[in-house]
Amino acid sequence: MVVIAAGASSRFAAIELARSLGLPFHDRAPPEPALLLVQTDTRLELHDSSSGARLYVEFTAAELRRYRAGGPGGDPLRRALGPGDRDVVDATAGLGGDAVHLAALGYRVTAIERHPIVSALAQDGLRRARAAGLLGENPLWRTGDARVVLPALAPSPAAIYLDPMFPAKRKKSAAVRKEMRLLRLLVADDNDAAALLAGARRVATDRVVVKRPVDAPPLAPGSAASYRGKLVRYDVYRPERHD
Repeated sequence: MVVIAAGASSRFAAIELARSLGLPFHDRAPPEPALLLVQTDTRLELHDSSSGARLYVEFTAAELRRYRAGGPGGDPLRRALGPGDRDVVDATAGLGGDAVHLAALGYRVTAIERHPIVSALAQDGLRRARAAGLLGENPLWRTGDARVVLPALAPSPAAIYLDPMFPAKRKKSAAVRKEMRLLRLLVADDNDAAALLAGARRVATDRVVVKRPVDAPPLAPGSAASYRGKLVRYDVYRPERHD
């Protein structure tokens, strides 16, 4: 993994990013195949030099309007999370799509992503969206391991949202398949998702919501409710207290 600059004006930013992530810096791509984190003159991109795939984060005005409008019968994510005027933690924030969705629905969102490169890509997309006037400071972004961050939150959030990485079985567009492949090259599957759910249930004051493929088994037994969309469902778990 290397960080490179695509233009003279982005060189300083790329050097600073490489330093912050503990990655080597190169002015040009190495000849051997690699994953490259590229600071262009306009945005941060992840490149797979072996396949030519590129990944970057972009939040659009149309996307935000769609989130706010919901869909026929109401947004299942909103129904799973409950009243909109509450604090929600997205503890597996990834590239930030769900955190922005939650913010658009009116929740006060803290997003946590543990992989520093995924987090950097998401924060770059948020920065550009804010510069364009599409987003305010919500969601608040944190880089770190949610298993450590969650117990330290004060006050405890009403709801915690989990979207663990799971094997992609349903049909996706070619662009989405490339995105998921690049993410898996970085982070693989979330083998500790069940442990994170258990920890989240000890922190949330009202509920924990877990996103799953619509035909997948529950992450853990004992869900209190489930809200289905076309391709995914949201399983709701109540808090567990261990005094």
